[in-house]
Amino acid sequence: MGTERAPYDEGTNCSSSDSFDDHGIERGDQLVSRTYNRLAAGELAFEPTETFFDRLEEAFIWAFLGSVDQNGIPEHVTLAIEDAKAVTLEQFNDQPDADLRNAVVPAFYQQVAGFHCAYRETE
Repeated sequence: MGTERAPYDEGTNCSSSDSFDDHGIERGDQLVSRTYNRLAAGELAFEPTETFFDRLEEAFIWAFLGSVDQNGIPEHVTLAIEDAKAVTLEQFNDQPDADLRNAVVPAFYQQVAGFHCAYRETE
């Protein structure tokens, strides 16, 4: 896992909508939609558990891989995903009725994008 788990700071110079442009992903909402669609295809309802967030992480990884012209996931992206998963699980831990499409997946993506902005500068 990454070294810190502070939630994404919106005051950074990196926008969550273009955080992954260095990987050829021009719009972050594409990753949000693809992640949600993978979860919905598996008829997975939201529940604030480690198992659910493992599936969310897996769905995001496949959405990322399907959106880039590269093999594998760079280490800084892996670290961003792991830390975002931990922060988002904590954020929704007491919200079992949270909306998957409009709250959970976008919040997870915002965290991934924020951590990615921070971590890509260190590689």
